[in-house]
Amino acid sequence: GFTCAAANETEAERFQELAQVMKKKNVQLGEDQLSCLVKMVTLHGIPKDLDSYPKDLLLFLSPSDYATTGSCMQYFANIGKANLDVLQRESPQRKQLLWEALACLKIPGTHINEENAEILGRLVCDLGGEYIRSSGGNLLKQLSQCESFLPDQEEAIRSVISSGNTTFGPPVAWSAYTLHELSGLIPVFDHSILQQIPKNALTLWLKNFARDSPLSREQLATVVEELRPTRHKRADGCPPGKEITEAVLNDDLMPLYYEPEELRACLKNVSLENHLSQILTYPFSRQQLAVLKEHLDQTYPDGYPESLIPKLGVLTSLISPDTISKWKITSADTLAALLKNQPSNDQASALIKRYVGLGNALNTTALNAIGTRYLCLLSATELNTIDPNSLKLASLNPSACPQFTKDILYAKAKKAFADQHYLPAYYKLIEPYLGGAPGVDLKALSKDNVNMQVETLAKLRRDSLMSLTPSEVQGLLGINLSDLKKWQNTSPIQEWIRTRKQSELNQLNFGLTGGTQEGYINIVTPKSELPSSASLCPEAMMLHLLPGLLISFLMMSILS
Repeated sequence: GFTCAAANETEAERFQELAQVMKKKNVQLGEDQLSCLVKMVTLHGIPKDLDSYPKDLLLFLSPSDYATTGSCMQYFANIGKANLDVLQRESPQRKQLLWEALACLKIPGTHINEENAEILGRLVCDLGGEYIRSSGGNLLKQLSQCESFLPDQEEAIRSVISSGNTTFGPPVAWSAYTLHELSGLIPVFDHSILQQIPKNALTLWLKNFARDSPLSREQLATVVEELRPTRHKRADGCPPGKEITEAVLNDDLMPLYYEPEELRACLKNVSLENHLSQILTYPFSRQQLAVLKEHLDQTYPDGYPESLIPKLGVLTSLISPDTISKWKITSADTLAALLKNQPSNDQASALIKRYVGLGNALNTTALNAIGTRYLCLLSATELNTIDPNSLKLASLNPSACPQFTKDILYAKAKKAFADQHYLPAYYKLIEPYLGGAPGVDLKALSKDNVNMQVETLAKLRRDSLMSLTPSEVQGLLGINLSDLKKWQNTSPIQEWIRTRKQSELNQLNFGLTGGTQEGYINIVTPKSELPSSASLCPEAMMLHLLPGLLISFLMMSILS
């Protein structure tokens, strides 16, 4: 709940105490919160005991800031344990941290030893493919903790694994425990690697470790698929001993026991409705899921009953928007259950249209189910049906949506939070919707000490941003005003600067350049063609040249 909007009402010393308590309580903060907190903590200088503050705070400082606390090696050892994903992947800040870390550890080339890999920690996730190849298996332990990889990193990881020249040995010699240690890398493995891993090791890993792994259901299904024969036998009936019993339906390794044809044969006369929600969390392959859907289609030839629809889970991805448009979706909970499995945009749009088309309200439950992921799919008609009060407990961010979406939602959010307008919490509530705010509202907001992030300023409506004066922008940004210089060459901040007088920008005292100089005006070129000077008569020619002659005369007078 920490918000920068409260910064102006609290003394810097109290912020330092607050930050230290946050470390003790292991409070998780976002980028905007940390960026604000570090400005307040360092308002009167860098504290000498930075180790008593949250490690994530160090992401916004430098090794030189940490010098009074410890060495650069200690600094980067802490950075390696921080939540690096607070900063956006490929952001200048993350790149700078990595460059400084490599310089601190005196790593001139692309080879990194195990000791330095341990210090770098999560910074290893940002190393390019050339570092991964050159370092052999030294980085695999840290890479296994990464959230995602770039294509060149994935290719390098596969190359290192396939070589077998690592402490883990070649894939053909791996055990279930090896897979457990490298579980974060399994989604990167291709067929050629997976087929080398002993089948019993994969099976044991699935039985003993898969439940605690970071892999999704779909990623686990890829592993299950590797354990299947390449040629499927046609089943003439359910094989002896493979009958689908209550115990089988409660076993999350059920996908291992059946080929698609066997599953089809063994499902006959089996009712799945009471177990459907549960078994659809199992790592079935796409072929097996198609068999499950086929079984439901045969069981309910006239369409799925309303009670079954919320249980469809991942099967929703196999159902056409046309079929969805005929479903009876009468509750927000049903809509939430269907959208939870992240269907395609076409399917999600069909689900939302059907829900609204049946007269259901886009209440808080429905809006949270739609979330930021599908918010931009809503039409103006659907958006206008939203009751402003529904936004009070909804978590939405329309910043990537069309302008009409931002405009409609801002107006509704303004009504929803009107009763909190004079409280510090108001800005945190209205902030996600400011991309639709008119200039007059932003001008009023500039008087409320909100400490807006420059990223938010850059996402404002263009006409609203251009209407703001430097003093109003100063009022909006507050303690974040210094960050404006980093954005001065980025659109639309650059365009805003060009429309301001340089003398006004100078008053901000942050070295902004690019404004209009005194005595100059911005001339808008007319669209119609002007006659060339060659076609002007002598009198007109003199008038045409007169401004230039006067300026030349004045310059000569000043210089003489």
